[in-house]
Amino acid sequence: MKVLFLDIDGVLNSRGYDRQRNWNELTNIDQTRLPLVREIVEKTGARIVLTSTWRGHWNADRTACDESGRYIHETFEKHRLSISDKTPDLGLRARRTDEIRAWLAEHEDVESFVILDDGKFGWEELADYCVFTNPYAGKGLEEEHVVRATEVLNSHILRG
Repeated sequence: MKVLFLDIDGVLNSRGYDRQRNWNELTNIDQTRLPLVREIVEKTGARIVLTSTWRGHWNADRTACDESGRYIHETFEKHRLSISDKTPDLGLRARRTDEIRAWLAEHEDVESFVILDDGKFGWEELADYCVFTNPYAGKGLEEEHVVRATEVLNSHILRG
């Protein structure tokens, strides 16, 4: 199995998007970024695992979601995408790397993975699997990130 670990803020939105979006509605996801996610999924067959703090709102069982979780489901579905799972919440002091490692420890069938995130620090041994977006100077996820994420997913085979 190939896995796309996906952050939302800074990846599926940007500071430029925030300046023009409607803040009176749930519009946190810049839907122009989702075709790029779909491109990665279609080129690699990867499953999406949510790493964003938004994962607290999302559940695979839609009836267990709050309004924000349902918004995530609906927005992804508009673009023929679905989220397979989310990383565990290991508490306030846990780092995203710890949560990804915990998820990987529970899923031995992962052959490769990539992490899409805008946070560039603290990745240590997972850094080779990271593709970093720039929500300040760019639009978050862009075509160059799609190319790199696809390369990582299709070329990295995990070694035991």
